[in-house]
Amino acid sequence: MKNKHYIIIASFLLIVPNLFAQTNSKSFIGLSGGISAPVGNYAKADAGTFGNWNNTSGFAKTGYTIGAEGAWFFLPNIGIGGSINYTDHGALNSKDVNTLATSYQEAFDVDQAAVSTSGRYQSLNVMAGPYLSLPYKKFNFEVRAMAGILKSFSTPEVDIVLTDASINYPFSQKSSTASAFGWQTGIGLRYALTEKFSLTIRGDYFHSNGITIENTNRNNSAGRLVTNQPMSWINGSMGIAYSIGR
Repeated sequence: MKNKHYIIIASFLLIVPNLFAQTNSKSFIGLSGGISAPVGNYAKADAGTFGNWNNTSGFAKTGYTIGAEGAWFFLPNIGIGGSINYTDHGALNSKDVNTLATSYQEAFDVDQAAVSTSGRYQSLNVMAGPYLSLPYKKFNFEVRAMAGILKSFSTPEVDIVLTDASINYPFSQKSSTASAFGWQTGIGLRYALTEKFSLTIRGDYFHSNGITIENTNRNNSAGRLVTNQPMSWINGSMGIAYSIGR
């Protein structure tokens, strides 16, 4: 299935530019910002059920993204570009804490489970890859596919204290600063405000198979145990681009 998608994208990159060969795309650099919505397991706020605990749900929240991007077109409509984006996907809320506490109490069959949390999802991704730009009058329609590195600055830390027969058993899911491979695809539109400046509107889908998560004082694997957190989100952003060259 993935190979089929790559063939379709490659054919699109090769055939469609011929329809617009009379107009050259302008290289550019720009700044943008907007909304970032987690999707898939990253967005799930589900701890799972007894014997089938969800170890990949991220409890991530809709947040924001800000970044810089640019592309150099070495052919009339095909170029190479890159982006760097900082993204925030929030912290766990009180409902999430109660959900996790209930799951740990059930999983370990103890008298009580208390959960506290600190920190939030904060990350930076650096991407590079091919651009296809189709200019028409003041508009440039763009398609891009990029890959690169996701660097986590922090993830929510979760501290759990199980109490059974008046004895406390604490353990923690630590905040992660790990790095991982990621990829991103998206479409965009640039509208020329002047000869050099353009308004940009973009939609991008990002995915990483996940960053590693460390757990401390964990004596067994009962209950929800997160060792790897997949991350997926959709960005909707607007910004300003500056054209380079003639």
